[in-house]
Amino acid sequence: MKTNASRPPRKPDDPNAQIAVKLRAFYHSVQDEALPQRFLDLLEKLDAVENSVQRVE
Repeated sequence: MKTNASRPPRKPDDPNAQIAVKLRAFYHSVQDEALPQRFLDLLEKLDAVENSVQRVE
């Protein structure tokens, strides 16, 4: 496997570098978004069901 040190540095006008920068920016923006309340509610329900199943076993 090649390491980053073995690759030549990318030029700012390299299309792959531009795509990588945009993907990183998009990932970080999504990562900073709050979870919708309905999703949090669903996770709580799943936890409750999982806990009740574990108690029965």
